[in-house]
Amino acid sequence: MWGKPEGWIDPKAVIRDVSVAELCRTADEYFRAIKDPTPQLGKPFTSTLSAPEECHKLGLVLAGLQLAKTMTVVDFGAGTCWLARFLHQLECQVIAVDPSPAALELGRRLFREYPTIGVGIAEPQFLVFDGMTLPVPDASVDRILCFEAFHHVPNQARVLAEFHRVLRSGGIAGFAESGPVHSQSPQAQYEMRQFRVLENDIDLAEIWATAQRVGFTRAYAKPLLPVDYDVSCEEYAALLQRGRLPHGFPEQCVRALKASTVFFLGKGAPVLDSRGHLGLRHDLSVAGRRFAVAPGAPLAIGVTVRNMGEATWLAANVRGIGVVKVGGHLYDSQQRLLDLDFLRSEFDRDIRPGQTVRQTIGLRLPEPGQFELVLDLVSEGICWFENVGSHPQRVRIDVG
Repeated sequence: MWGKPEGWIDPKAVIRDVSVAELCRTADEYFRAIKDPTPQLGKPFTSTLSAPEECHKLGLVLAGLQLAKTMTVVDFGAGTCWLARFLHQLECQVIAVDPSPAALELGRRLFREYPTIGVGIAEPQFLVFDGMTLPVPDASVDRILCFEAFHHVPNQARVLAEFHRVLRSGGIAGFAESGPVHSQSPQAQYEMRQFRVLENDIDLAEIWATAQRVGFTRAYAKPLLPVDYDVSCEEYAALLQRGRLPHGFPEQCVRALKASTVFFLGKGAPVLDSRGHLGLRHDLSVAGRRFAVAPGAPLAIGVTVRNMGEATWLAANVRGIGVVKVGGHLYDSQQRLLDLDFLRSEFDRDIRPGQTVRQTIGLRLPEPGQFELVLDLVSEGICWFENVGSHPQRVRIDVG
């Protein structure tokens, strides 16, 4: 079935004639046979030829996943876990899943020898996949990332059903994959013949139809641009000013799309919260613009805040990341910044879109003088709301 050295291997025949268990076994054999795993551990910076396209695809799939810190993310087909390490650096709770125990052992080595910077949210998990059932509880995962692994899956319908099972409502599965003619490439034919693995074509229409049958409600794609196509400065200016595409650009785009595919499947309507910067917007008002107080005396300032965005503001989360508070920057009378993080005032509950909350902020200023307090909301470890478009409020405080 695998053919002679000069024979053509049809991936459909591989799916028909080779069991899922056998393909899991050959995947493990592939990793066990590696003498120097440096290229696999160093992805996506293994080759100067492939790195530009790999980084381009990685950026697109990360953007489409709408990741947020502390999310639980499955790296499906993790291999040596190089991408799981990046997700861990992004402060996600990572579950690396692969059919090869040998690959996952290399992943553990990668984390040991090259730990991520900082403490990390949680220790990564390394779970062996039997090709049929993900070893993950129902509705326990926020995101699934499948980077150049789904074209190795022979039982796509079963695996997509597993993805749907383990995702929470609003969850997203993102894929960066080969294209619709992948199996015809010399490299794919070599891989199938040499290592007895599946190198399937990725048919988006077929995948989307299957995904709908297993329960996914949304599907979208991010088109890839040709990373090796150059334009002149004049062509670039014409594109910006008049929308005129450079000569040959559409054909290059189609060629890029045939080589690679980035797409996403959603389970239910998107769910946003303050663990990420998307959908954060407030309307903040202050009861007064000028206050006078004695040095060291308590000052109470009333504020009213309305959640004008699409994201829920969390009142509690892992290590406080993404918790929304009223915050304040303190300036002197000459507009010099004295303390960027002068003030924090917590909410006692989650604030959902459209809800309004009133808060009394207590503070003390021990030294006499004239000060300006800039009040804003902050999602801890994520951003100040001003940085994503909301307007802070300024009040003057005379101490003396």
